Amino acid sequence: MIFQPLIRGFTWQTPGRRAQRGPEKGSALAAVLAAFIFWFDAFTTDDLAVASLYVLVLLIGSSVSGPARRTAIIAWAMICVALAMLGYCIFESHGAPPLALAHLAISLTVLLVTTFLLLRNQSINSSKERSDRRFRIVFDTLAIAIWEHDFTPIVAELTRLRESGVTDIRRYVAEHPKFVVQMRRSVRITDVNATALTMMGVTSKQDFFSHLSGFLPETDDSFAECIVAIDERRALFQTEAIVLPLNGAPRQVIVAFGLGPDASLDRVPGSILDVSHRRALEIQILRTREELADSHRTSAVAAMSASIAHELNQPMSAIQSYADAASRWLTRSPPNLNEARDALAGLTLGVQHARMVMQRVRALVGESRIELCEIELEGLIATTVALMRREAAEHGARILIIPATEETLTVNGDRILLKQVLINLITNAIQAMVNTPPDRRIVTLTLDQKDDQAVVTVADAGPGWDPAEAGKVFGSFFTTKRTGMGLGLSIAKMVVDRHDGSISRRNGTGGGAIAEVTLPLIALSAIGGADGHSDGAQQRLAV
Repeated sequence: MIFQPLIRGFTWQTPGRRAQRGPEKGSALAAVLAAFIFWFDAFTTDDLAVASLYVLVLLIGSSVSGPARRTAIIAWAMICVALAMLGYCIFESHGAPPLALAHLAISLTVLLVTTFLLLRNQSINSSKERSDRRFRIVFDTLAIAIWEHDFTPIVAELTRLRESGVTDIRRYVAEHPKFVVQMRRSVRITDVNATALTMMGVTSKQDFFSHLSGFLPETDDSFAECIVAIDERRALFQTEAIVLPLNGAPRQVIVAFGLGPDASLDRVPGSILDVSHRRALEIQILRTREELADSHRTSAVAAMSASIAHELNQPMSAIQSYADAASRWLTRSPPNLNEARDALAGLTLGVQHARMVMQRVRALVGESRIELCEIELEGLIATTVALMRREAAEHGARILIIPATEETLTVNGDRILLKQVLINLITNAIQAMVNTPPDRRIVTLTLDQKDDQAVVTVADAGPGWDPAEAGKVFGSFFTTKRTGMGLGLSIAKMVVDRHDGSISRRNGTGGGAIAEVTLPLIALSAIGGADGHSDGAQQRLAV
């Protein structure tokens, strides 16, 4: 095997080894080999058809990288062809056998075919290198953070679950939170761009988190839906999550990537958009709105109290006067029953007057009106939970959404007021779990349908409702909080009642409190008219 040392220098070696050998050494080796083949081909007395070995010279001589490779291929091909023909001429002058010309033709054909294949391979490699460079430039210079995920461990585990008889992956994921944690820890990060490094406070790719669990908190519940999306091989998956940079405050991000049937799940690039500032602004606006609403309610209560005090002053004075007069007439000896009867009649008129004053004051708070529109409850719940995730994370809690129906549930109502109802219920649930162990601080929102009613259930793992306060929960000014005004649940009930719905509360069988909101669904025949618009959009609701 005298050519074995030469074969080790062919072009199929790795670029790193070729770089270590260097183009000069390859050219020198090719020249020596060409001289040896030429001498053996031209001056041997036997027709051994060694000219075909010039292919080795062509392979070794063209084993250079970069733009010079094409020139080297053409140059060495011409040299090998010339040497083969010159060697045949010399061999033929010494009396070459008849088959020598056929051997020459075969050798030249092999050289030309090899040259064509090398040039074609060089063109493909050049195009691939240019494409790789363009991809790397775009990947590293995008203003949006990108990192690649290896989801193959999850695919293997989902396959195992299917083979073991699990058919409903969504329910399995919802009922096995430890499985979600295990899967999150198995996802590797294979690559990141410069924007991701900056966002996560990391200086180099070597220092970046190796696994997804490195920057996702243990209370994260967004990855559960990702597992379901991988099982369904969705074309596009998008979710919101909270990530923990190496240094700095947690960031709220939107993550999106493709999981379609044609996607390779070993390197899935995900686009990560930092929305922390936007969410913080939304939360600040929400809190400002709540504070403004509290201020308005406080002002309304103060104005109502002042109005009641002012308006009731005269009838109460009259009532007192008639009561005193009746008492005096009855204490006379003998009692003057006619005068006492007249005084009691005046007392009755005073009470009626006071009742009319109260009715007028109550009418003042029912004059504002709002417009109704069609609302998809699943979208309303999703946007509400997105706003509440940060507050939940600050209290070490998680929010879990369980859509129990595949149909779109649509109601007529005011989006802001219904969202305020959900925010109030979620906030109460989060604050009720302050003494609950962190791993059990879960707020569960379930959307279901019962007949023609949509049912939204908010459940927590707190101490539950006090049975002694059953009749007070939805009353005005009732609160169990030191700084509460006692108007939240009262206003929530008022809003739900004005939507022709109902709100109730109970304790869960396994502990915790449950609040249930029931709203009437829009009838299928009323969802759209001939022009596709709902008649309910023009209705108005008094609050």
